[in-house]
Amino acid sequence: MIVVKLQGGLGNQMFQYAAGKALALERKTGLTLDHGFLEDRTSNLTHVFRNFDLSIFVMSTRRAKQRDLELFFKKWPAWKARGVQLGILRPHVTVVEPYFHFFNELQGIKGHLYLDGYWQSPKYFKAIENELRSDFCFREPILPVSHELLSQIKSSEAVCLNVRRGDFLKNEFHPVCSLAYYKSAIAIASQNLVNPHFFVFSDDKEWCRHYLGHLPATTVVGEIHNGERYSNYLQLMAACRHFIIPNSSYAWWAVWLANQKDNLVIAPSVWFSDPTWDTRDLVLPYWLRLPN
Repeated sequence: MIVVKLQGGLGNQMFQYAAGKALALERKTGLTLDHGFLEDRTSNLTHVFRNFDLSIFVMSTRRAKQRDLELFFKKWPAWKARGVQLGILRPHVTVVEPYFHFFNELQGIKGHLYLDGYWQSPKYFKAIENELRSDFCFREPILPVSHELLSQIKSSEAVCLNVRRGDFLKNEFHPVCSLAYYKSAIAIASQNLVNPHFFVFSDDKEWCRHYLGHLPATTVVGEIHNGERYSNYLQLMAACRHFIIPNSSYAWWAVWLANQKDNLVIAPSVWFSDPTWDTRDLVLPYWLRLPN
């Protein structure tokens, strides 16, 4: 059994599910998702409360039951603990992500595993990419109101320009990308692409309309296209060919879902405020990185 602790927003949950699914398939066992942390509404001023967002996809998931979690966290009777030591019982091991880059030793840990971390490296799930693309198919089709916009995206040299502000303005983990970053990225894309059209997706659309909406060949995608849990937004982003993204896992998955070849992807040089959080396995080698 593989149990994954879900934490963070949609992009984080996708990474956690993907890492757990890869291990479960490799070991021919079941994958179970622990919703407990997501549903804990204990007052914490530094924590942004999240919901279970993987429901926007077609895959079916199994939610961890209390008896599943007790196997990892409940204190066992002495006889049962002795049985584990003697190898009579298969151990139930909690694995806390030791650092942010790829944890190569994970696959070598035997027994039933409870994964506590973010697991933000495609190396964890490279072997099951086709299965994941099936799992990450959207449950709901593009909204009718978005059909014309989708047609514009598909018929142009579309650049998804994602601006993340919202919770990042209060978040100590992610520095907010500046207007200078976006303008520099737009200039580079304009020099390297033929007639690019910039489709701006953001959680702060008013800021984008004010600072970016006046630029040539730029469309700020409005609130009407959000959809449930921003799932329609993500589908439209993934329909683009090129990307200018912030330091956001949601935007990272838009690039992955697009599955484009020979495309331009521009990302910020600093992903986390803490310089010890190594993103060598998160930011792909062919991406162009610019100062935030």
